[in-house]
Amino acid sequence: MRQYRPTIEQLKKRYSSDMARRKMQERRDAARDPSAKRTRIPDNSEPWLPHPPRNVEECAWISEQTKRNIEKWQTIFPRIFSSAG
Repeated sequence: MRQYRPTIEQLKKRYSSDMARRKMQERRDAARDPSAKRTRIPDNSEPWLPHPPRNVEECAWISEQTKRNIEKWQTIFPRIFSSAG
């Protein structure tokens, strides 16, 4: 397989955009109140099981639940999921 090598111009653009991004981030950080507590965005998903899957049966159960959810949403929004399944 042929190795991909970016051109010098692409490397220059990547470098300059990285430098600009870093500079903007430094400005944002300087403008923030350092004593303000940063809040983490909460995860909006729920685990299928209270623990990671331990065996194949639990993985199969998760797969079955996923299939049921897809079938349910295909009936509600048939156009969006027309290519699925």
